[in-house]
Amino acid sequence: MTTTKRQANNRLSKLPPSLPQEVRRIDEANVGRLGLISIQERIPESFTSWTVDFEVDGRPARLSCDAVPKYGGVPHGLDGDVATALMDLYVESGCPEDGVLHTTAYQILKRAGLGDSGRYYQNLRQTLFRLRTATYSASEAWRDHRQRKWTTVTFNYIEALEFTSPDGELGLSRTSTLKLRLAESIVRSIRAQYTKPLDLEFLTSLDRPLTRALYRLLDARRYPPEDPRERLPSYTVNLIAWADACKIVDQRSNKIRATLQGAHEELIERGYLADVAYDGRGQKQEITYLFADTGPEPEPLTPPSALLQDLLNYRVALSVSERLLHEYGDEHVAARLARFQRLLEQGYKARNVSALLVDVIRDTEGKYDEKEKLVEAVAPSAVGKTSSRARPSRPSDPAPLLLPVAEEDPHQNASLEERVDAAMKTVQFLLRERLSVTEYARLRMHLIVGNPDPQVLGRRALKAKMEGQLDMLATELLAVLHQGIIPADK
Repeated sequence: MTTTKRQANNRLSKLPPSLPQEVRRIDEANVGRLGLISIQERIPESFTSWTVDFEVDGRPARLSCDAVPKYGGVPHGLDGDVATALMDLYVESGCPEDGVLHTTAYQILKRAGLGDSGRYYQNLRQTLFRLRTATYSASEAWRDHRQRKWTTVTFNYIEALEFTSPDGELGLSRTSTLKLRLAESIVRSIRAQYTKPLDLEFLTSLDRPLTRALYRLLDARRYPPEDPRERLPSYTVNLIAWADACKIVDQRSNKIRATLQGAHEELIERGYLADVAYDGRGQKQEITYLFADTGPEPEPLTPPSALLQDLLNYRVALSVSERLLHEYGDEHVAARLARFQRLLEQGYKARNVSALLVDVIRDTEGKYDEKEKLVEAVAPSAVGKTSSRARPSRPSDPAPLLLPVAEEDPHQNASLEERVDAAMKTVQFLLRERLSVTEYARLRMHLIVGNPDPQVLGRRALKAKMEGQLDMLATELLAVLHQGIIPADK
């Protein structure tokens, strides 16, 4: 068996769970608590649906899933890692209201802590189709945080999906670009800040998919649904009910215990659980999880600082705001906030104000510098053909791009893949629907061969946004991307 990057890293370092105050990632509380994805790594081909009945505040509730057999049954195993990665990438992109995420197959696998081999890209394709086609129904089981009541929702985890494939193939590869839309119910809940902390670093360091899935589910149950800020020291549940929550197929008590044993051992070894105890026999058996002491409980909520309140006023999520202040410090955030406000005063039209503010704070490339030099980056067809005599333009000649030039390349020590990845994230975030998924894939190939330079294009996109010229930039890029197929005589 090929050793994955995760397994190699784990041999070098076994990360303990972070203190609650240090956790800066989030999980949507409904998704975490309900356990939409079976914790089992492998399931029978016949496992294409499940239904769980339970009570919420003394009232009957039901959760069900109906999947398409051709894609391997209900979502399970590694699907949970991918689903968590998608949610994290969505939050990082600023939580756009339409729920649309532009990303790449490479970014998803990297965020999920999975390998970069062909096998993982094949698995990713199956996972995305399972999350797209499996239909969930939560009857009186979905918490509406704004209305403070339980509701009924029906959704697919991914409601729309587009991606590009390598030439002559139908799967995913490192060069594949994706556009997907998360379920409206999940998006609405995240934007309402119905979330709980998620120790993503600890999660991705766990060895087995089953352990990671059980950790997500257990950690969600540790936070009461009415107030996901409070933490419980222990959790007790009926063994059969817990098998339902975990979506375990064989619900004989001895089989349930055997399925969970390896995950229990790893979570105890890693310092997340202090003990796991069983009480009773047969279907009346109960299981109690005693959480390890990971430090003091979170401090009581206090009024936000003036700087934190400024971020919240621009609709930056609380968890994201706290993470930015923790990672960059008050002085850095205050300076970038002032720069952001000057951009708005100068007429910068932001489609998503909160996402722009987050990007300004995180910028390490000087993308938002107030003084920039410009250079004309001529398309390949014009390189080496300049002369004192002007050449008549033709529709097949793409317009030259005016690109900002960095005084110093902050990515000079980064790999080509990392530089291309950074440029694609910036361009996809700003241009969004102006280019299709196929055109984004073609742009990625251009960036790989250096036409245009990844960092230069990223800076050009930011300048186009500041000057209200994103449509012009999209037109110029399309001309470059299609120049090889547009007839010269038209």
